[in-house]
Amino acid sequence: MNTPVAPKISVIIPVYNQSRLLRHTLESLKRQTFQSFEVIVVDDASSDDSYEVAQKYTKKVFKNVVNKGPAYNRNLGIKVAEADLIVFTDSDCVADEKWLEHTYEAMKEKSVGVIMGNTDIPKSTYLGDSISTLGFPAGGSIGFNKIWKVDENGLTDHISTCNVAIRKSILDKHGSFDESFPLAGGEDTELSHRYNQNGVKIKYEPKAKIFHIPRDNLSSFFKWQIYRGRSNYHIKKKLGKIGDFVKLRFWSSKNVLKHNLLDKKLPMVFFLLGSSFALQQYGYFKEKISDKANKTNEAKKE
Repeated sequence: MNTPVAPKISVIIPVYNQSRLLRHTLESLKRQTFQSFEVIVVDDASSDDSYEVAQKYTKKVFKNVVNKGPAYNRNLGIKVAEADLIVFTDSDCVADEKWLEHTYEAMKEKSVGVIMGNTDIPKSTYLGDSISTLGFPAGGSIGFNKIWKVDENGLTDHISTCNVAIRKSILDKHGSFDESFPLAGGEDTELSHRYNQNGVKIKYEPKAKIFHIPRDNLSSFFKWQIYRGRSNYHIKKKLGKIGDFVKLRFWSSKNVLKHNLLDKKLPMVFFLLGSSFALQQYGYFKEKISDKANKTNEAKKE
């Protein structure tokens, strides 16, 4: 009797009400040149047919009864994963056909615990291209190494879960995603910080590429920046001093402006960049006030 061979890679995809986009994500995985992998989809209580779509592509599909958030979903995927290498992407991403091949090759460097891949944003509208050149998400069209620092050896101190690979041994030793964040987004930053504190090497591999759908709606961009600001409040609350993050933001903003200096998008980029600063500050202080009010109410109940 043959013993089933465990896959070399487990791909984990959280999804929430994105069945149409999820289908494209899963189709791109069917075209991978690297074949030894499994796909795990965790549906976060979607009201659309995301669960049914996922079932057409993989047997490992899980659905929450209530919304739990991306940290919980990724951790659930980790628990049921069979491979020694865990790779994360999102349901609004499409993988290059050699994505897993390049990721696996990069992980042959034994001293590296995490591979941060490359996220490309296809060209879209004037607004969409302007948003993506701000570096959203994961470096956007300007490139990861213009938004987060990458040294001469390819090492960085940041991860983004739309395209990252982590050894199972690292997750077991240093922990997975912090589910205590009340808002999504902070868990990526906290995990990066924790791994950096413990000496885990994070390497950027530009060949390991995925494509992220463009963001091309101004209203949703504004809401997104406010949400990021609210999330930043909880990051500061969790990590304490965030002076290095502020310095990094100014450094990356200078790179964005340099990149677009002679481009027709410069006026829009300048407007969006200023708006993002202002809206994130608004979101930050809004969340801070709300958090204090909640604590006061809880104290009164006691």
